[in-house]
Amino acid sequence: MSMGKICIIGGKLQGFEVTYLAHKADIDVLLIDRKENPFIRSLVDTFCCFDIIEHPEKLIDISKLVDAIIPVNENPVTIEFLNNIKKELSCPLLFDFGAYFISMDKKRSKDYFRSLGILAPQDKPEKPPYFVKPPCDSSSVGTSIIYSDRELEGLDPSMLIEEYVKGNIISLEVVGDGSNFTVVKETRIHIDDTYDCHMVTPIGIYPGFRNISYQLAKNISLKGIMDVEAIDSPDGLKVIEIDARFPSQTPTVVYHSTGINMVEILLKAFSEGVTGTEEISDSGYCIYEHLMQIDGDLIPVGEHVLSQGEEYAEFYICEDFEIFESRAKDQNSVFTVISLGADPEEAEKVRSRAILHIKELSELIEKGDLNGTFDT
Repeated sequence: MSMGKICIIGGKLQGFEVTYLAHKADIDVLLIDRKENPFIRSLVDTFCCFDIIEHPEKLIDISKLVDAIIPVNENPVTIEFLNNIKKELSCPLLFDFGAYFISMDKKRSKDYFRSLGILAPQDKPEKPPYFVKPPCDSSSVGTSIIYSDRELEGLDPSMLIEEYVKGNIISLEVVGDGSNFTVVKETRIHIDDTYDCHMVTPIGIYPGFRNISYQLAKNISLKGIMDVEAIDSPDGLKVIEIDARFPSQTPTVVYHSTGINMVEILLKAFSEGVTGTEEISDSGYCIYEHLMQIDGDLIPVGEHVLSQGEEYAEFYICEDFEIFESRAKDQNSVFTVISLGADPEEAEKVRSRAILHIKELSELIEKGDLNGTFDT
């Protein structure tokens, strides 16, 4: 399926994810961002710099030239504006504003979980350790683990205080057309010391998690995409959050491990509709990670470190691995490495080759024997 061209609003990591998968489906991407130099500007096909709130007529004109618009930012003012203007657009806006209203507030989300009898981490436990997180942010910024009551002193009263639950963090995406809901593929979220994701890998089927994700989508008649995250704890699955917007990282891992392209499914949800849960068949293995180069070594880092760069660009692309570089003047490069293989062992061997390739190319660039990907 190729729809020709889509428009994305927002030039950061969610925008990269949509752009990456759109290009895999031979779909061109037009980016709108109010910043003159958005992070992913070199990766899209067309870039238009303007503020959609100040110039809605430009967005309306663009909607006549593309097949769909996907918001890939979480600015509440921008989201509210898009909800108000959606009926004036000439193409579908691939976003569920009602679902986003629930998912953007973690307190509302937890009330929703309780209404369905879905287990989540306990609120305000009697004793530490506590897991503390902001009420309205889908990222890891502001999250922390607190090991004593004294550390709670002076904490912003709006912060959520939950029990700290040990276990792997797992993720599932659901795409709905309002009546039917496609549950895609489980992945594992590998986190660093700041509770930020530095790696994603595919994992096996979790029937209970699939059912939970389906119920969460069905009971709000989801028309759009939603990401569900849970902790696989010794006491069973505990859902930690939902996010009704296009996620970053996990869709690429799903694509390379199953062949399922979530951009294509999302487009179908707003055109012909989806048929329900896809038949998942593993077609390979993918390791998706972020590595910062420090004194010749490559150190795992999270998404937030990656996004602090000035530009995200292709570094090296070949058949079994792809490398993108986030680089800024006077800062260390951060690389996104996507390593592919038939199974975990083969993907790990490919990963080793990719890392060696980064080191070798970086040495050549530093010596001036090869042009860098970032114009200094």
